[in-house]
Amino acid sequence: MDASSVSEKDRKRREFILNGKPLAVVLSISLPLILLGAFSYLSSIIDTVVVAKSDNDALSSVVMISQIKNLFTALGSGFATGGSIIVSRLIGRGEYDKAKQTANSVITIFFVGAIVLVSLFLPISKGVLHLAGMTEEMAANGLGYFRIQIVSIGVSMFNSVFLGLEKARGATMNIMFVNIMSMSLKLTFTIVFVTVLKLGTTMIAASTLLADISVTVYAVINLARKNFLFHFSLKKTGFKKDFIATLCSLSIPVFLGKFVFSMGKVIVNKLAMGYGPDAPGALGVSNNISGSVTNITNCTEDSESSIESYNLSAKHYSRMIRIFFCTLALNLIISAIGVTILTVFKDGITMFFADDNPDKAALIGKIFGYEKIGIVALAVNAAVNGLIYGIGWTKLSMICNLSRLFVFRIPSMLIMINCFPSMGAESLGIAMLVSNMGIGLMSVVIGTVCLVKIKHHKTKDNVRI
Repeated sequence: MDASSVSEKDRKRREFILNGKPLAVVLSISLPLILLGAFSYLSSIIDTVVVAKSDNDALSSVVMISQIKNLFTALGSGFATGGSIIVSRLIGRGEYDKAKQTANSVITIFFVGAIVLVSLFLPISKGVLHLAGMTEEMAANGLGYFRIQIVSIGVSMFNSVFLGLEKARGATMNIMFVNIMSMSLKLTFTIVFVTVLKLGTTMIAASTLLADISVTVYAVINLARKNFLFHFSLKKTGFKKDFIATLCSLSIPVFLGKFVFSMGKVIVNKLAMGYGPDAPGALGVSNNISGSVTNITNCTEDSESSIESYNLSAKHYSRMIRIFFCTLALNLIISAIGVTILTVFKDGITMFFADDNPDKAALIGKIFGYEKIGIVALAVNAAVNGLIYGIGWTKLSMICNLSRLFVFRIPSMLIMINCFPSMGAESLGIAMLVSNMGIGLMSVVIGTVCLVKIKHHKTKDNVRI
C-alpha cells in the first residue's frame, strides 16, 4: 500500500499532526477522547447508582469485581498501546503498507487471545473471586455478574486493540462517536433490564457485554472495507521475529504496569475489608468521584503518545517538547477546574452516592477529602505518561505504576492500619493521598529527564518492522 492508495483524509491528518500548530493538534486529537472520557465516567456512575439503589448489598461485590476485570483488560490495553506506537511511527514515516501489516497482525493475535482467555477463566470464575478476598456471600452475589464480565473482557480486549489502531491514525472523532453509541446502548439496556424489569445487577454486566459487542460489529464492518487504512486480509498478516520482539518490548511493560497496579487495587480492597464490608464500596465511590476528573485527564495519554510518535519519526524534536507542554497545560486546567467543582459540591455529591445515608456519606467524604488533593498530581502523571509512550520508553511507565503501588500506596496503607488503627477507614484516604502525590513528584522527575533527552536529540525512532 503506497501513499497514493491512502485516503485523502488520512494523508491530510498525517500532515496536520506533523506540521499543524501544536496547540491546535493537541486539542483536535485530544478533545474527542476527553469528551469520551466524560461520557464514559457518566456511564460508570450510573452503573454504581443503579447497583446501590437496586441491591446495596451488592455494591462492594461489584466494585471489587470491577478491579478484577481491570487485571485482564490491562492485557488488551497494554498491547493496544504497543501496537499504536508502532503504527504511529510507521504512518509518520509514510510506510503505510507496513502499518497495515502491523495492524492486521495485532488484530489476529488478539482475536485468538480473547477466545483463549474466555475459555480458560470461565470454568474457574468462582475460585478467582475467592482468591481476590471476597467472602462466600459476596462471591455468591457477584458470580453471575463476573461470569458475564469475563466474556465482556474477551470482547473488549479485541475492541481495545482496534480502537488503539484508530488512535494511531488520529481518528479520535470516530472513536468518540462509536463509544458514545456503545455507552448509550449500555445505559438503555441497564435501565430496561434493572430499573424497569427488575432483573437484578447481573444484567448490568449483560448490558456491558451487549454494548461491547456493538463496538466489535463496528470494528468488523470497518476492517472489511477495502478503502479502510487497516483493511483486514490474512495475506497482510506477518509474525516476523522483529515484529514480535518490537511489539512485546513496547507492550509488555505497559501491560505489566497496568496489571500489577490493578492487582494492587484488589489487594487494597482486600485490606479495606478490615474496616468492614462497606469500606471497599466507600473507597470505590471515592475513586469514582475523583475519576470525574482523572478519567478525563488520562484520556490525553493516548492522544499525546500518537502525536509524539508521529513527530519523533519525523525528527521534530522541539515540536515534541511543545506538544508535551500543551498537553500538560490542558491537563492542569481541567484538573484545577474539576477539583474546585468537587470541593464546592462535595457534601451534595457524597450524599448522592450514599443514597441519602448520612453515615455512608460521612465515610465516603472522609476518604475523598484526602484523595481529591492528589488529582492535580495525577494530571501531571498523565501528561508524562503520554510523552513516555510516544518516545517508546514504556519501561518507565511500568516503573511508575509499580512505584505507585509498592512504594507509595500499599506501604502507607499498612502503616496506617498497624500504627493508627483508631483512624478507621479514613486511613484509606490518606493512603490514596500519599500514593497520588508520590507518583506526581516522581512524574516531574521522569518528565524532566525525558525532555532533556529530547532537547539533545537523544531519543530515536528505533521501530524496525
